[in-house]
Order: sequence, then C-alpha cells, then structure tokens
Amino acid sequence: METDDILRGMLMYFVLPLWLAASFADYLCHRAAHIERTSGWKESALHLLQFAEMAVPVLAALFLEITSGVILLMIVFLILHEMTAIWDVRYAAATRGSDADRTACS
Repeated sequence: METDDILRGMLMYFVLPLWLAASFADYLCHRAAHIERTSGWKESALHLLQFAEMAVPVLAALFLEITSGVILLMIVFLILHEMTAIWDVRYAAATRGSDADRTACS
C-alpha cells in the first residue's frame, strides 16, 4: 500500500468523520444552550464565517493540484478559522446570561 493511499484513507475515514462528529456535537451544544435566545444571529454569523474559512482549503484540495502554495493557503485559512473560533467563544461567553447556558457547551 502506497503512502498516498494511506493518507487518503486517514483523511476520508478518520479525519473527516471526526470533524463531522465534532461539528454535530457543537450543534447539539448550541441547541442545548438556546443560542437563539442568548447570543443570537451574531454568533450564527461567526459560525458562517468559520464555515467559509474552512470551505476555501477543502475546495482547494478538491480542485487544485496540491503544491506548496496550496498548502500555504490551507494553513492561512486554518489560522483564520482558529482566530474566528476564539472570537466566537469570547463573544458567546460574554453574551450568554446564566451559568447553565455557559456550561451547556463545555
């Protein structure tokens, strides 16, 4: 088995399912925290921004030849995504009222 096949298998059958499971868990936490009444549309907008920041490297991987430039693009968007995630957590922690709402996503 070649290295490319191993890496592709890891991405398809480990990384991607783990990423989707984490996203679904995040959805369940936001649902339990009643995001619509606590931090509302602004936090939802931050989630859309994070989605767009990860869509760029995923689409680049799908449609472009993987070169050092594409990998650099992926790293830049990963860093942007993480910065937006920190912004999101700070915003959510500041806007959610009760301790029960804050701990719902812990």
